[in-house]
Amino acid sequence: MSIDCYYGAYARFDTISKRDAAVLIGSDCIIGDTFDIQFRPYKGSTRAWIVNAFGTDIGFLDEKTSHHLNVLAAREWTLHAILSCVAFTDQPEPGMYWGEVALLCYDRSHESDFDTFVTETAKLIGKGIRPKVDLETQGIASIIQSHGTWQPKQRVPFPDTNKNTAIIKKSRGTLDFLVQKSREGNKGCYVLSWLFLLGLVALVIFALKGCGVF
Repeated sequence: MSIDCYYGAYARFDTISKRDAAVLIGSDCIIGDTFDIQFRPYKGSTRAWIVNAFGTDIGFLDEKTSHHLNVLAAREWTLHAILSCVAFTDQPEPGMYWGEVALLCYDRSHESDFDTFVTETAKLIGKGIRPKVDLETQGIASIIQSHGTWQPKQRVPFPDTNKNTAIIKKSRGTLDFLVQKSREGNKGCYVLSWLFLLGLVALVIFALKGCGVF
């Protein structure tokens, strides 16, 4: 059994602009979503781009990480990025959205085992739990031996924040649960998600009226 078959890490991604990041804060990108990785030029170098299930660019990784992932892609490894958190920094103006993804990459010779590991890891991340994914030899062996059901006990903290930075997404809420169910074809949850959104809008309008805004 080859242990040189897996790479995992948490990595920061940046967005092109505040406007382009609109999809990142919407229901097409929820914590625990598994994204694809594509390689395209950006500012004179090839970058790894995070792309959601609907084909929309979410952001790009730094040059060093992009290069490493490109090497793994050339070896025909499977590459996944799980959305772990979304943050906003307001300085310098007009501010920027960014976030972190858990990168899980592996040789296709153990694809079934690691596919299961990705699924289970995404479930934990969706709950706001960040398991360690930068694994040593024993951890990688445990994934293969358990056919992907093993999970590390170690946890990784969220990125540091300050007065100019806030984490705005780090786990799935009720609305995200309804969105996920509607994605899976549950029409009832699709209707409920819209009702939930309309209810929030109505609550905001009611609050604004109460404050005498209109």
